Amino acid sequence: MVKRYQINAGILNPESPQKCRFIKDGVLIFNEDGHILYCGQRKQAPLLDSTKIKVPANAFIIPGLIDCHTHLSQYYVRGRSGDTLLGWLKNHIFPAERKFKDTKHAALVSKKFYQRLLSNGITCAALYTNYGAGVRAAFEQAERAGVRAIIGYTLMDRNVPKELKQDPEVAMEECRRLYERYHKASGRLFFSINPRFAPSCSPKLLKAAGDFANKYDVHIQTHISENLQELAEVKRLFPKTKSYAEVYDRAGLLTPRTLLAHGIHLSRSERLLVQKRGCAMVHCPSSNLFLHSGRFPVEQWEDYPRLALGSDVGAGPSFSMFDVMRDAYYINIMPLAQLFYLATLGGAKTLGLEKNIGSLKAGKQADFSVIRMSDMQAPGSEELLYDLIFKWDQREIVQVFVAGRRVWPNC
Repeated sequence: MVKRYQINAGILNPESPQKCRFIKDGVLIFNEDGHILYCGQRKQAPLLDSTKIKVPANAFIIPGLIDCHTHLSQYYVRGRSGDTLLGWLKNHIFPAERKFKDTKHAALVSKKFYQRLLSNGITCAALYTNYGAGVRAAFEQAERAGVRAIIGYTLMDRNVPKELKQDPEVAMEECRRLYERYHKASGRLFFSINPRFAPSCSPKLLKAAGDFANKYDVHIQTHISENLQELAEVKRLFPKTKSYAEVYDRAGLLTPRTLLAHGIHLSRSERLLVQKRGCAMVHCPSSNLFLHSGRFPVEQWEDYPRLALGSDVGAGPSFSMFDVMRDAYYINIMPLAQLFYLATLGGAKTLGLEKNIGSLKAGKQADFSVIRMSDMQAPGSEELLYDLIFKWDQREIVQVFVAGRRVWPNC
């Protein structure tokens, strides 16, 4: 007989970009296979034989948070200031990423990275790491941690230190082996192909990445139009193309499985091209602030269904998606329900995983966090969102579950 579990607590659940529902006397029932059986009012719950999981009296439940853009290999260089994008990469990021050729270092950082994700209630992330050793460590440590992830091999073959340069043919062969070994092996983990950005990739490498993604139907993760110096480099390196977006489009990199980070300085024609191709756009407000890259024009994307949030660790100094929501609000006044949606159900839709995660609903996977707020009084959904996003010092993540299994604390 399959075991069932039950948590009696308030529930904060996204329903749309405009609506977030709070159930004061809620109950979440799920089975040991990780599927939600019921989520709703306690008085309307079915009578099922289930084991109750104790949580603090004033706790409530939210869906697992989703970070749609982060860098595992930048774990130790968060908060390195004093530069804008290109100087920051040269002085801080490339030296950190070179270390991932070492298997032990890659494993240690991967383990710490996932624990930091989970301790912040993040149950799913789309991420970058470096070298075959780094990708293998990322998958193996993700499996141990119990997290969900789309794990990408960062590709570069020019304008980076020689230790990070790759031969396109050799890199694609290594990607093929990694894909065959890890992609969907556990049902929670997926391989992606991640050309860093156009200035660090030759046309040959970009085309090879596009061909690989099309052949194996994997996600593509990359950056676009983050910084004005970056745009100038793209014009210099690709003089025959009209725009940054066209560079990727010619290589077959603009697809419905593409995650584009930043997009601050896209022209109208580029935006329309990205939307026509069905790409996802990932807004990274903390990083944009930290590197003084510019303001993401969210008003141009408000009705676009594939918009999400990313921490962009390490330019984003915090793992917390609540901090990312707060920074997004500081840049653009946005409804708090929309911000919460972008880091939950909207993130799941962006990744194509909304049938399984992103909200708490019967039939979906039981990915959720138990949270306690100090000084919480008679909450409704709006009041809870105020406190979650802006009162970081009153927020405590008590437990985190993925597929019905507690993954944090893990002892």
